[in-house]
Amino acid sequence: MSNDIVFLPAPDVATITSLELVDFINEVRLQKAEREGLEFPGKKYHRLLHKNLLVKTSKVLGEKHSAKFLAQYKDPSGRWVKHYKFPRREACLMAMSYDYDAQARVFDRMDELEGRVNVNLMDFSSLQDMTVREMQNRVTLAERFSFEEHGQKGSGLMHKRKRDKKEIEKAKEVVIELSQLRLPGFDSEVNLIS
Repeated sequence: MSNDIVFLPAPDVATITSLELVDFINEVRLQKAEREGLEFPGKKYHRLLHKNLLVKTSKVLGEKHSAKFLAQYKDPSGRWVKHYKFPRREACLMAMSYDYDAQARVFDRMDELEGRVNVNLMDFSSLQDMTVREMQNRVTLAERFSFEEHGQKGSGLMHKRKRDKKEIEKAKEVVIELSQLRLPGFDSEVNLIS
C-alpha cells in the first residue's frame, strides 16, 4: 500500500464503502425498473459502475474532503483496488447525488451499523401511549431531526421541512395541553370559580 493513503474516519466510526454504495444504488434502480416493467440494466436505469462513482466522489465531496475517506482493499485476485469508506454524512451525500431513494436506504443502513433503533421521529400516532415526558422528548427529537435532515438553506428538502413543521406544531399543541395541570375550582385562565 502507498504511504499517501489516509484511513479516516476513526476505526470505531460506522462506514459504508463505495462498493456497498454502488450496490445500494443498483438495487434501487433494479426495483424501480421492475415496478415500471422495464429491463435492468436498460436505457432508463443503467447499472452504476464503481469506477463512475469514484470519479463523481471528488466532484460531490470536493478533492480535499474526499481524499480523507480514500482506502484500498485487496480484491480476490490479489490486486490493490482504490475505494472510499464513507461515514454517515458523506455516504448520504453521495447516495443523494444519484437518487433520494438510495439515500434513504443508506441512511437506514447507517442506523443499523450504528446500532440505532429505527424510529420514524415524524410519526406521532403513538403519542397517546407515551408519558408526557416521552411526548415532550419525541416532539423535541422530531424538531431536531427535521431541522438537521431537511432544514438546510437551498436544500430541495425545504418543502419537506415545512410539512414537518406543521406536524410538529400539532403534536406540540397536544403535548402542551396534556402537560398543563388543571386545578379543580379554577377556569382555564386560573380564575377562581365561585
